[in-house]
Amino acid sequence: MEPIQVNLADGHYLRVAIALQATLDVEEEVDGSRALDAAIEVFSGLPVDEVANTKSRDALKSELKERILELYEGELMDIYFTEFVTQ
Repeated sequence: MEPIQVNLADGHYLRVAIALQATLDVEEEVDGSRALDAAIEVFSGLPVDEVANTKSRDALKSELKERILELYEGELMDIYFTEFVTQ
């Protein structure tokens, strides 16, 4: 999916791109709009230090993955960050 920019706290932003790994049962391309919306919800307004910290980022990715897998009800196996840049 194309990268999106998410507003963080104090005028910072996150540029993030997510790849969705579909299950073998999915025959057509998965619409990523629900996943991008979930990413915006998870990351919006967070301090840049929390997003840039490896330990915190792993926890945020786990939270995002859980939300996305629930949204897609068995269509996805995993998610991957293909771009993750803060400023």
